[in-house]
Amino acid sequence: MRNWIRPIFFIFIFTVSNFRVDAANNQRGHLIIIGGGEKPAAAIQKFIKLCENAPIFVITSASGVPHESGKAGIELFQSFGAQNVRALFIAGPDTANSDSIVQQIANARGIFFTGGVQTRLTNRLHSTRTEQAIVDLYFKKKGVIGGTSAGAAVMSEIMITGDGDWTKLEKENIKTEKGFGFLKNCIIDQHFVIRQRNNRLLSLVIEKELPGIGIDESTAIIYYPDDRIEVMGKGSVIIYDPRSAQKMENPDSAKLSIIHLRMSVLRDGQKFDFKKSKIIQ
Repeated sequence: MRNWIRPIFFIFIFTVSNFRVDAANNQRGHLIIIGGGEKPAAAIQKFIKLCENAPIFVITSASGVPHESGKAGIELFQSFGAQNVRALFIAGPDTANSDSIVQQIANARGIFFTGGVQTRLTNRLHSTRTEQAIVDLYFKKKGVIGGTSAGAAVMSEIMITGDGDWTKLEKENIKTEKGFGFLKNCIIDQHFVIRQRNNRLLSLVIEKELPGIGIDESTAIIYYPDDRIEVMGKGSVIIYDPRSAQKMENPDSAKLSIIHLRMSVLRDGQKFDFKKSKIIQ
């Protein structure tokens, strides 16, 4: 290959590769993630609007009282005008692999996970056809995925289980499992300010070298397909961003250390560019 052709060739390949990545990202849907407690009206209204009158399913598999949670979820969405909403309790993999459940998910526009225990939800859905249908709904069909409390924790690929010692910042101290992975570029935590969960998220941010988003109760974020975040509700959203920081490794100590970690505290109405880690107007 001639010398003058080679740079042009690689520029072309790089451009095409970036186009493919952007095209894939544009197929993603919206995430509406609530930190627990009271559900902000604006977030539920946004969820319903994005669903455009198509079916919404409230999945109650995280809950210890799934039928009560389903009834409350239906009433919540109906109170804001949703007309096509149903509850689904998926008790385990057998149900999650059934044709009827998979077909219902395939015909849905919105999925909302209730609170409860996040590992209960993932254990019931992981590696099933229903999980794949929900993942496809978000990544391939531009669907709307929402959740509160435990239903928020499952959003990130690294899912906080709630186990571990939160009183110190040390390696391998906070227990995690695999979430549903709608967000692979950060870690979600919930009930954040009111339950003083700073240490556990900060530990994982440093250890995993991924940003962390802590969402307080009565607060929600909308995560847009272009990686913008919008905050809604009464509380705060805290973002720890280690992408430009320097992790200070010490093989002889379990203590975590980092310098130049970026922190942002967001309130209702603020928008944030996650790619650039800055407030936008």
